[in-house]
Amino acid sequence: MCGIVGYTGKRNAKDVLITCLRMLEYRGYDSAGIAVVENNKVRVIKSVGKIDNLEQSVSRYDLSTSTIGIGHTRWATHGKVTLENAHPHKVGKVTLVHNGVIENYKEIDEKLNKYEFKSETDSERVCALIDSFYNGHNEIEAIKKATSLLKGSYALGIIFEGNNKLYGIKKDTPLVLGIGTNEYFLASDISAFLKYTKEYIVLDDNEIVEIGNSFNIYYEDKQIYKKIEYTDYDLEEAMKNGYEHYMLKEINEQIDISRKLYSKYINDDNFSDKLIDFSKYKRIDFIGCGSAYNASLIAKYFIDKYCTNANFYCNSYMASEYRYTNHYFDKDVLTVFVSQSGETADTLASLRMCNSEGVDTVAIVNVLTSTMAREAKYVLPMLAGPEICVATTKGYFSQSYICSLLVLNLMYKTGLIDKDKLLSIFDEFKKLPENIEKVINQDYKKVAKSIYKSEDIYYIGRGIDIYSSFEGSLKLKEISYIHSECIGAGELKHGPIALISKDTPVIALLSEFSVAEKTINNINEAKSRGAYVVTIRKESINVDKKLSDCDIVVPLTNEFIQNLLIIIACQLLSYEVAKLRKCDIDKPRNLSKSVTVE
Repeated sequence: MCGIVGYTGKRNAKDVLITCLRMLEYRGYDSAGIAVVENNKVRVIKSVGKIDNLEQSVSRYDLSTSTIGIGHTRWATHGKVTLENAHPHKVGKVTLVHNGVIENYKEIDEKLNKYEFKSETDSERVCALIDSFYNGHNEIEAIKKATSLLKGSYALGIIFEGNNKLYGIKKDTPLVLGIGTNEYFLASDISAFLKYTKEYIVLDDNEIVEIGNSFNIYYEDKQIYKKIEYTDYDLEEAMKNGYEHYMLKEINEQIDISRKLYSKYINDDNFSDKLIDFSKYKRIDFIGCGSAYNASLIAKYFIDKYCTNANFYCNSYMASEYRYTNHYFDKDVLTVFVSQSGETADTLASLRMCNSEGVDTVAIVNVLTSTMAREAKYVLPMLAGPEICVATTKGYFSQSYICSLLVLNLMYKTGLIDKDKLLSIFDEFKKLPENIEKVINQDYKKVAKSIYKSEDIYYIGRGIDIYSSFEGSLKLKEISYIHSECIGAGELKHGPIALISKDTPVIALLSEFSVAEKTINNINEAKSRGAYVVTIRKESINVDKKLSDCDIVVPLTNEFIQNLLIIIACQLLSYEVAKLRKCDIDKPRNLSKSVTVE
């Protein structure tokens, strides 16, 4: 949810910490702070708002000799956005930063009546709890005793006054140790320290890392040794490369991602053995949150359309609900977990539940160092590269692309399509980069100008267009803050049409030829109530100019990837609307890139 960094080494700590925090801005935050050891004393500096504000506050102090410290970008969960609630927190001789949510913090609060708290946060209570066990030289023991009493999720970066070492521990929330030359880093993810090193170790739950001139990792009172990994993530990939926003850059990257995915999962006109064979199972459960859930609906749609029979069926679930409904599990069930970060709390908890039931699990993830990638039985890499904009574009694209390939592979394995038909579909996948470029090169500004002042916009569609509408509507509301809903076009007359009045924008998606005429009838219903209609359609579906005030046309391609072209048009329209509204496109308010709390 928030970003954690820590540093000890040869450089100026404040400069490194601020640089690392800037690399984590994409995660979303509302306040920031650092704590550094200067002349054996811990100095905490915090600010509300952007890291620019923190940097201004830091500049007022002489911290030129500090070489150890911790930093944090906070996304409010406990307590409002205030200076007191910002991290780091210092209680007694303990200073820490925390990512996660402590569920029993009120119970802990009652045990710490000797402390006077300045904040409303659960994090300050954790800080006090560690201090209550600290006697001046038992750092690891104090951390272990305190965390054994916590219920919930946490990643902690900790420094102790009078001790020039950095400590870290995590449970259900990511924490990574970066290893440089005579310097070390702690961070929520490796992107924070890519400027300094590409070597790292992923910490597992309840492991404590102690970092000084070298590092030691402990688990259950024993020192353990872990393999140092190397990432091939390129820092340049995470930069804007001349684009005005990361979102626009990442939309354009979908051209190259489509080539990477094809090369990875289709070899010599055959499916790669890296794809999971669904035909071995009788039931597939897809689980995800937000855009990842929307992508999983694409798989369910095609399986329901082409593959459902008495012996095989598919479900798609919101991860936040999956653990709280009853499921029958056996060897014929496969569970597929979709997450860009691989750390989404609800999705990860559902994966762990399925692992405990002995069910086969698959993770469709972008971050291969993530917890989900390490804990799932099978992993399908998304190959999207670092996604910095909080609102996903290329992440959803990769997830949806892979979902379509999985269904096609199932259809081929079960004889639902023959080789000739499959090869013709592969040809369309090969042409996808060219078609994406055609969609991107259209002008969306004119359409955006006609709707950007509206406060209510409705997406409608039928068939697969309903599921594309979910994602299109989500993208619009995420970055433009316009109230937007997705409505099945056939449901308009069953209540929602009461919301349509003069000039209400209605965006109609039209890629499902079999129901296109019915969708056009529904457009007519909205138009007769005064709606301002924007159509986004494939080339083979025509709409009377009297019905469509603005018309966006995407190239005709195979149905298994047609939705990808439709959704790219939706992404670009949302981008232009948000730009006209002068929104912070890459860092939308109240949102976080990696949602690590339930």
